[in-house]
Amino acid sequence: MSILYKATATQLDQQDKERERQRFENANPPIHASNLANHVRQCWEVAKSAKLDVTTRLTDCLYRKKGEYPPEHLEKIRKAGVSDIYMKITGNKIRSAKAWLSDLFSPTGERPFTLKPTPIPELPPNLKESLVNTAIQSAINDYGIPEQHIPEFLQSEDVGKLLDAHEDRLIQELEEMAENRAEKASEYIEDMLIEGDWRTQFDMFLDDLVTFPSAIIKAPILRYKKKLKWIETPEGYKPQMVKQIVREVKRVSPYDFYPSPNSTGIDNGWHIEHIRFTPSELANLRGVKGYNTLGIANALIQHRVSGLKEWAFNEGERERLEGRRKALTSNNETIDGIEFTGKLQGKMLIEHGLPEDVIDDPVEEYPVSVVLVGNHIIRAMLNPNPTGRPGYYKASWDIVPGSFWGVALPEIMSDTQDACNISARSLMNNMSMASGPQVSVDVAARPASESITKIVPWKVWRYDGNKSKNAGVDFFMPEMKANELMSVYERFVRYADEITGLPSYAFGSDQGAGAAKTASGLSMLMNASSKTIKSVVRNVDIGVIEPLIESMYITLMLDPEVPEDAKGDVRCKARGSDSLVHKESLMMRQQELLTITNNPVDMQIIGMEGRREQLKEVYKTGSIPSERIIPSQEELAQKLTQQANLEDPANNEQHRN
Repeated sequence: MSILYKATATQLDQQDKERERQRFENANPPIHASNLANHVRQCWEVAKSAKLDVTTRLTDCLYRKKGEYPPEHLEKIRKAGVSDIYMKITGNKIRSAKAWLSDLFSPTGERPFTLKPTPIPELPPNLKESLVNTAIQSAINDYGIPEQHIPEFLQSEDVGKLLDAHEDRLIQELEEMAENRAEKASEYIEDMLIEGDWRTQFDMFLDDLVTFPSAIIKAPILRYKKKLKWIETPEGYKPQMVKQIVREVKRVSPYDFYPSPNSTGIDNGWHIEHIRFTPSELANLRGVKGYNTLGIANALIQHRVSGLKEWAFNEGERERLEGRRKALTSNNETIDGIEFTGKLQGKMLIEHGLPEDVIDDPVEEYPVSVVLVGNHIIRAMLNPNPTGRPGYYKASWDIVPGSFWGVALPEIMSDTQDACNISARSLMNNMSMASGPQVSVDVAARPASESITKIVPWKVWRYDGNKSKNAGVDFFMPEMKANELMSVYERFVRYADEITGLPSYAFGSDQGAGAAKTASGLSMLMNASSKTIKSVVRNVDIGVIEPLIESMYITLMLDPEVPEDAKGDVRCKARGSDSLVHKESLMMRQQELLTITNNPVDMQIIGMEGRREQLKEVYKTGSIPSERIIPSQEELAQKLTQQANLEDPANNEQHRN
């Protein structure tokens, strides 16, 4: 007797996968994780547990940014039967703060960094020797030494005296050459940033900065990419796809970054990034330098059999808040992995298979990058940066000393946001209650068949005259408290301006009071309010811009394809906190000075040349090409002479004669 049973499509699919898994295990004995893989997995479990509270904070910040109540809070409000209005003050502050930062870090025609030579620039020895020889030859020509006596002269003590005499000129030439090299290096790095998608990724980084306790960005990520290049041929230009190294920049979501529990910054402790691959992306890494082809193949096989999704948290809530569709339940969409960045003992690296000629000391701690997918290490390599610095950089809106995570802007104004929500809900409830009469009914006077659940126009109220002298219905109006509640709400909104340092009048609002109602008073308040944003810009400069550009410069110095005249001894300096913040204020002062000095008395003092210098500085601050508009000193002098000749009759008569 045969027994038939029913099964769903999902059950049949699971049975097929189980049979495929058993066949895979029979054909391929289980691969035991190496000591390195076990160590990375243990670090991952520790970091994941330590970040539970931070993940809750991240989600709360997202709720406040979107202007939504968490589900448990919303349920309580609805159970109380009151309004669930949410006043989106936090979201407005976040958008305003990001707009301000974007304007500071992305001015027209300006880089967010500068490369300057060190005070005593170190140039390659061959260039130094060439400059010294030029100085000696110049000194010989100046002193008129005959050619046959030059060898004797070079061996005499007079050479040192001549070099001392030309020392200032030699140093000036060294400095000029170093300046030229620094400028060329700046142009190369700017080109690297553009090709590496810096603008898009940095914009996303700024969005994280104004939303979460910390924002993280990663660079440079060296990858081969195909790029369209036009090749000149006898028949004309033809397109050709060439493969070249691109230094990519990547914004890392705070949800995906897991620092070690004791880490207080990027440069201390180890860190883990939760990364995701599509099967095709992982397959394309086979054969790439630094990646383990066998480990990738085993990971792909295991993924098709059982999936590799055990790394992630339940991210449905995060995906909804970020505006993404809920992830499909299919295991074939993405492959989860983790990238460990930190220091490991040389003995463990040698056991894994790194060559002993690279690991000099088995007891020494080496900076490494390890990528783990399941139990398979698909990449384990030493940090190529000579400084050993990891390729991650972070900044916070408000830094907490001794903590990796700072304080987010939504967290700073959380109390005022909650108070505004309570005030707004109370206002809505009060307006609803006071919008119409409340009714009290004497049920003893009401006939049994009379409905008292609603009031309609022209309703006829019936009552039993034997039980009551009136209809048994009384109307009264609840007291309207809208003005008091609005005053409370507006006070908390102003308090949000104070605690965040982002006043509404700084972003175009006409709600300024007191000094903000005059031009000079508003200018003073704007300068005072900029102190908060300057502090945030300084955090980004120190934590992100300067170390990131330094890492880019190191890759430039190590790249043999970069010309030698773009290399040298330079130092990176971020421009944000020093100049960009003051640019608007400086231009305003310069324009005021132009207006003040535009009178006959001052013009006699400063003259046309002084006026020219004033205009030149104003144009320079406004990123206007002054050399195309303002004449040079020689051209101005020539124009003034011509004008004087035309105005002087004696000169004109002499000129005609």
